[in-house]
Amino acid sequence: LAKAHWVTAPTRLSLDQLARDLALPFNPGHWRAIPHASLQMALPSREQARSDLSWNDSDFYVLGVGRLAPLKRFDVLVEAWAKLARRDPSLHLQLLGGGDTQNLQRMADAAGLGDRIHFAVVEDVKPYLAAADVYVSTSATESFGLANLEALVAGLPCVCTAVGGVPEVMGQGAWLIPVEQQALQSALDELIAQPAQRLAWSARAAAQARQAPDLETVTNHYAELFTR
Repeated sequence: LAKAHWVTAPTRLSLDQLARDLALPFNPGHWRAIPHASLQMALPSREQARSDLSWNDSDFYVLGVGRLAPLKRFDVLVEAWAKLARRDPSLHLQLLGGGDTQNLQRMADAAGLGDRIHFAVVEDVKPYLAAADVYVSTSATESFGLANLEALVAGLPCVCTAVGGVPEVMGQGAWLIPVEQQALQSALDELIAQPAQRLAWSARAAAQARQAPDLETVTNHYAELFTR
């Protein structure tokens, strides 16, 4: 890293974490934070998306996106969802991402909810973003979180763990929590019970998404870096 002409990361917070991991007293001058560009997504209507996915229009769907790896802490999400789903027969959990589903499925089966947890690996997440009621990220580490940005752009109410670069990306657009099951359960419980809260967080997500830089701005940052 010291010999590199430059080191880039998508958030300042992720560079700060890198410096702490390397026991550096400050961030070197050749490190730069250049964010990802804002996304352009044309979403289907909620009704069309739910029809295409064969989702019941009256049910409530929580969406999680990411590799099914331990650092993503989907076990925390399954635990919190299961506590609520035991008393709410309409509550489903949809997880998108490759990896081993067996442990998470066993957790749902043990709670008697095995038929209400769903797994998929897809190239196009837009139907799921359009159809879901709430987006959740429980990752224990995240330099940026592109799936989080996609949820913001989709205007979903977002609950995210405040790790790595997530607070910088999500800003005021997400309900930020620690990596802790009870905190997530409380946030989900409130969003499920209060449609007005979901509308408010949806508006905040869309407003935060509009603050992301456009592709031309990001390209200019890289061009400036490469030609210095």
